[in-house]
Amino acid sequence: MSEADTITFLPVVAPGSAILPRQRQSIDTTENMESITFPVKQHATSFFTTHSLRTQQIIPGSFNRQQPEWIAILFLVCFILLAWVQVFERNRMSQIIRAPFQKRFFSQLIREGNLFSEQISFFLGFIYLICLMLLVYLGYTMLIGSPPFEIHGFKFFLVIGICLLFYWAIKIFMIRLIGRVFRTSQTTREYIINILVFNLITGLILLPLLVLIVFLKSFVLLYIGLIIIVLVVLLRFLKGFLIGVSLTKFSYLYLFVYLCSLEILPLIVLLRFFLNHIHIAIRMN
Repeated sequence: MSEADTITFLPVVAPGSAILPRQRQSIDTTENMESITFPVKQHATSFFTTHSLRTQQIIPGSFNRQQPEWIAILFLVCFILLAWVQVFERNRMSQIIRAPFQKRFFSQLIREGNLFSEQISFFLGFIYLICLMLLVYLGYTMLIGSPPFEIHGFKFFLVIGICLLFYWAIKIFMIRLIGRVFRTSQTTREYIINILVFNLITGLILLPLLVLIVFLKSFVLLYIGLIIIVLVVLLRFLKGFLIGVSLTKFSYLYLFVYLCSLEILPLIVLLRFFLNHIHIAIRMN
């Protein structure tokens, strides 16, 4: 037997007893659940390590909603009205959509009823007003920030609606007044119907776009919505000019000045007001 195979015996002394014969030393491996035959291997350090950043201070913050609940309710009401129009007034809605682009549909729209007193005009007009109010609201809050006079949320939305209703009331009153002064009631009626048709179509275009703007918070889509408003105003201006051309007793220059004062000038004033607020917000930041 070699020195490597030599078995070592250690004395075991029990309390109150004599020295027992030498016994073979045994190792209890059940304590660490290891084996003396297969020892635990030393694993290398993994390269999947955690970051070295440490949290200095945890400050609870308020929960910011993505969008107010009243906006979702307005969207729901608009889609319900749109579904009602699509089911019960599909033919009339088709005439409204085609009227700005084809003369015969515009004449048919005037001939087959009074568009101002129909339910489809009320429902689509409500959708247009809500969409325009919401576009102005989102444009102001996303591009400028805090509304003036400490008016926030739904109250600011209602203020925008009151201003728009006041603007349209004055505009329609001036158009009717000028029509009575110059005795062009029929042409004035066609011109107002042309404005109404373009507004109804604008609401249908803006509704799905505003849903994306609200839930995606996209500035690109917001700019697209503002560009759509500008394009609609230009098309409405062109269509109104063509209606005015049918009156041979007025000069084209007077007609152009008349349309600019009613269509372009108010928008320039509003745009100037909007840009001034943007400049003020940038300077404050």
